[in-house]
Amino acid sequence: MLKKHLINTFLLFFIFLMPDIIFMALHKNYFIFHFPIYKELLALLLLSFLILAVQKYWLRLSFALFIALLSFAQLMHFSYFHSFIMPYEIAQIDQVAEILDTLSDILRYTYLPILIFIVQVVFLALFLKKASSFKIPYIALFIALLLLIGPISAAKRDRAYIYMPKSTSLSFKNTYNALSWYLAKVAFKQKPHKKFKPYQVIDLNTTSPHNIIVVMGESLSAKEMSLFGYPKKTTPHLDKLKNAPNFRYTWGYSGGISTDVAVPSFFTLKREPQNIAPIATNKTNLLRLAKQKGYTTHYITTQTLFIIGGVLADFADHTKVYKGYDQLLVDYLDKIDWNKKNFIVLHQRNSHSPYEKYTPSSFAKFVYKNLPFKEYMQGSYCNSICYTDFLLGEIFKKVDSQKKCTVVFFTPDHAELIGRKDEKGKFGHGFLEFEDTKVPMIIYYNSACSKEITKNFDLKNVISHYQFAKIIAKTLGYNIINPNEDGSYYINGLDISGSSGFLRYTKKGKLQ
Repeated sequence: MLKKHLINTFLLFFIFLMPDIIFMALHKNYFIFHFPIYKELLALLLLSFLILAVQKYWLRLSFALFIALLSFAQLMHFSYFHSFIMPYEIAQIDQVAEILDTLSDILRYTYLPILIFIVQVVFLALFLKKASSFKIPYIALFIALLLLIGPISAAKRDRAYIYMPKSTSLSFKNTYNALSWYLAKVAFKQKPHKKFKPYQVIDLNTTSPHNIIVVMGESLSAKEMSLFGYPKKTTPHLDKLKNAPNFRYTWGYSGGISTDVAVPSFFTLKREPQNIAPIATNKTNLLRLAKQKGYTTHYITTQTLFIIGGVLADFADHTKVYKGYDQLLVDYLDKIDWNKKNFIVLHQRNSHSPYEKYTPSSFAKFVYKNLPFKEYMQGSYCNSICYTDFLLGEIFKKVDSQKKCTVVFFTPDHAELIGRKDEKGKFGHGFLEFEDTKVPMIIYYNSACSKEITKNFDLKNVISHYQFAKIIAKTLGYNIINPNEDGSYYINGLDISGSSGFLRYTKKGKLQ
């Protein structure tokens, strides 16, 4: 009896996985293998085992259909939006009429998940009817309690970080996470959401660079860069370029105080903390805009796709996760076909604590070992900046060797506190304070770039990540019009929907 039950468990497990397997074969960015996936596979296997032990057929089928619906919702969303379901999108489920109206027009693009779902439902109905094995009393109640773990866990958390979708997770898990966060944090709140006008994307039909490289740094504060007046020589390579005509630099505020908020906000040009639409629709996603302009898109990181997997979605032609020093990002540039137009994102790990872990010992210019904590932190942090300075210099050399116009945009996700007096002696990041978000913004381009392209590189009035990202969009050939702009900009807290607080400021000063 148990042997038969185990065989049926694996068969049901395969039926649940069937939609994901098909989409993995058809969309290379739908799923990116990450070893911890075994946890999700084991969870699905356990659910299959328990569902088969439910006594009543209609209850067995109901649980199975719930799992199937979780997958179906994700596949439908991915087929149309080429992205995953965000927790905040589930609130739109009450707009049934609009959803049905949209579906009537997009069926030709989404017929595959519908067809897969129909086949899956038929398989489940027939299989669960005949898959008779040993039954466990009250197991249905146990399954229901298991499924409540997600919402209960989400209710205890202050940020949606682990509940955001990931390209390293299965469809049922992504939807289950989004649903859990929605039920715990959104569904029963009475406070109405602020309404925002949709962003507009205008195709300028202008000349764009042959190659664009966006280097997203990590935890890099402009205050500790000699480029901006820091007394220690932390950026000797950049310092030499200060007066170069093809080098522009300024500092401003990042869009968030943590990587999981700042990076998705930057790449989708999300200005308002409470406005989740840019993340949900990907309408202004820089990778998507680049693909629309015919660029081959690359997302290369020494971090993890856990951070940006949901925003990356289906907009990167080449995705690579490296383990090691950030030199690997520079080396990747030697593998690129420069005859094609390329939009390349290089996402650093350097300058994240512990700083010496991600900085080669050859860049230990400043003493830090065996010193008191403050001096240890400051010395090792400055060494990490020296390493980033070197890496940028290497990237610029490769840019200069290109025969066609190539532009580099550089900025980190957020800044870092290293115990200064103006930082109240704090270390690290994640504090909703202006001092925690002062970041450099740099543009470098080679001699092949025309004035038509470089005329948009004026950083005189740029004080925010949002403005800097808009320059990248304009360089791609798009003008992003945001009807919600009023001259102010925001620094978001630890939650991407703004529920953990935010700061507002203008060029004239800090407002809140």
